[in-house]
Amino acid sequence: MRLLKYITAMLLAFLLAAGSLNAAGPVWAAESPDAAVSVSKVTVTFNGDPKTSKGFTWYTPKASQDSTVQVIEATYGKAEFDTGLTFKGITQVSTNSPLENVHKAEATGLKANTAYYFRVGDAALNVWSEAGTFKTAPASGAFTFIDLADTQAKSEDEAILSSETLAKALATVPNADFVVHNGDIVDNGIKEEQWNWLLGHSQQSLLNTTIVPAAGNHEDENKAFIEHFDIKPAAGSATETGAYYSYDYSNAHFVVLNSNENSEEYADFSKDQVEWLKNDVKAAKAAGAQWIIVNIHKGPYTTSNHATDTDIMGPNGVRNKIAPLMAELDIDFVLQGHDHIYARTKPIKSDNTAAATSKFIESQNGKSVEYTVNPDGTIYLIPATAGPKVYYKNQKEALGGDKYYNLFERAEENHAAKYGPDPGDTTRPKRSQVQNFVGITIDGGKLTAFTYEIDQNVDKAAPYLVDQFGIQKISNTGNNVDTPSNTGGGGTKPAAPATPTVPTAPTTPSAPEIPAPTVPAAKLKDIGGHWAAAAINKAVELGFAKGYADGTFRPNQTVNRAEFITLLMRAVKHPDAGKSLGFKDAGNIPAWSQSFIAQALDAGIIAGYNDNTFRPDQVITRAEMAALIVRAGGVEVNPKAALSFADAKDAPKWAVPYIAAIKDAGLVNGIGQNRFAPNQSVTRAEAVTVILGLLQQAQ
Repeated sequence: MRLLKYITAMLLAFLLAAGSLNAAGPVWAAESPDAAVSVSKVTVTFNGDPKTSKGFTWYTPKASQDSTVQVIEATYGKAEFDTGLTFKGITQVSTNSPLENVHKAEATGLKANTAYYFRVGDAALNVWSEAGTFKTAPASGAFTFIDLADTQAKSEDEAILSSETLAKALATVPNADFVVHNGDIVDNGIKEEQWNWLLGHSQQSLLNTTIVPAAGNHEDENKAFIEHFDIKPAAGSATETGAYYSYDYSNAHFVVLNSNENSEEYADFSKDQVEWLKNDVKAAKAAGAQWIIVNIHKGPYTTSNHATDTDIMGPNGVRNKIAPLMAELDIDFVLQGHDHIYARTKPIKSDNTAAATSKFIESQNGKSVEYTVNPDGTIYLIPATAGPKVYYKNQKEALGGDKYYNLFERAEENHAAKYGPDPGDTTRPKRSQVQNFVGITIDGGKLTAFTYEIDQNVDKAAPYLVDQFGIQKISNTGNNVDTPSNTGGGGTKPAAPATPTVPTAPTTPSAPEIPAPTVPAAKLKDIGGHWAAAAINKAVELGFAKGYADGTFRPNQTVNRAEFITLLMRAVKHPDAGKSLGFKDAGNIPAWSQSFIAQALDAGIIAGYNDNTFRPDQVITRAEMAALIVRAGGVEVNPKAALSFADAKDAPKWAVPYIAAIKDAGLVNGIGQNRFAPNQSVTRAEAVTVILGLLQQAQ
């Protein structure tokens, strides 16, 4: 089954790369030649016990009245439904799309840990969807899932982008047993056209995975959420706005909340839902659940626009009312949406402070993963966005500055910020540039997560790693709460969700060892949780880097020629050349950088272009950075050097010896998958880190 899923996912990825899915439009269902109707918008969900049942939803024109699902074990690699199981469901006119019927049915009494083929449709009309696949849950053992959020799209092109993120996630994490969606599935839930776009273009992916959705505030009306997913809401769910429900998978209990309910006691939640949450978690623990994971759209701990919304930080807001409850209930992990930025917290206690932690580092698939041991609090994650919409990091004083951001392990500026403001809304970064998803494996008492990013401007939009972390539960005797096993319910233990072919983050150079900074992080309010925070503070301490007047450093902002030379020459402390600049565009060179550029010219570190221009505003590439660092450090260069990187052909010929030299010197690594990305832009964080490495090597 995993092989089948892998082949399907890789085929999807290939088609996406070739552009065929974009050209073809939504993938609608197969239908018989004489059929007047067709099947569309098929989703597969958990409904009942995941070991023995599945829920199915699909749409048709109103001419189709029958709701039938057929399943057969995927024993022989071929979907022959004549000898399979048949289940009948219900048919209703859609509230949200009154010209269509919405069909729902459940397959029950299935075998645990078993692969099946399925199709849905109208048996009377002999109209069926394409064959899909699913696998029932194991009774125990390791499992993997994907987490993503906010696929919401305002146009069909944006929906295609979101569908590509899902397809790439499934190709990158081919052993994923299901996909958790943290809400805002579409941009406007009452516009059925948007469901047509997203579910249509995602149909091949959705036919081959189980989705676990939370309702977002963009699908909170007209039963738009509940109509598209056959889930089993808890009694009392306000299904007009969404639903709350829970399920068990192996040794974990998952709770999906609906943050579209409101009450006097709780913003975004009804009193009934909160009481249900308490009772549900208590019952799950009594039944032996070793992990409690919550999926919530409007989460308490995010780092962008919504972090200062009244319903989040107000007196009855989620941070003040729901977050303490998470810690009191011993919730292990909370998956959030809504804020369109990547962030991850330390364990948060019931008093909204970060708990002290014990950690260890372990290698997983060649990557160093830092595990928090028995965290005394709840860890929160927001996986940024799987769609087009992004926000800047929240810098409002009301948030609390470093006091708040010190609660986070990762809390950097949105990675899309480097592409500047969106033309349609300059208060936000440019849309549709960067997407994210997370692959998460639970194996006994160990949770391991790998976060991937897709940059539409890098490496043909292939996913690469940007974060990896884990949680380890260890008993008082020093043993794992549940030792990872080689088998899980009869299946093979899934590997950690990273795959060897996925490149690591393209913006992280080899970080030097940096002593604890003497300049407090409070002086720079936007580097808390950033991977280069220590390097940035050290660079500021040494005096060659400075923040901006607003107290920010803007670590993910790209560096131009004038800025990089200024940083470099401040660091190496070359004597003042006392020369004027004779470039044709000297008038465009900022006054603060002119003396440093003159120093670099005098030292032979940099030169102008053949047309006698300097181009101070031109962004530095990794190839150019390599040359400048090598020249400044006096690193030996072999003019006949060759590169072994897979993308060596992309390197300018003049840069090859410098790239080889800087790699051999250990100052800059490749970006993963044996690539150097010579033409990729350099950020401020990268620049100071590499320059620090040069200084340390010179000591």
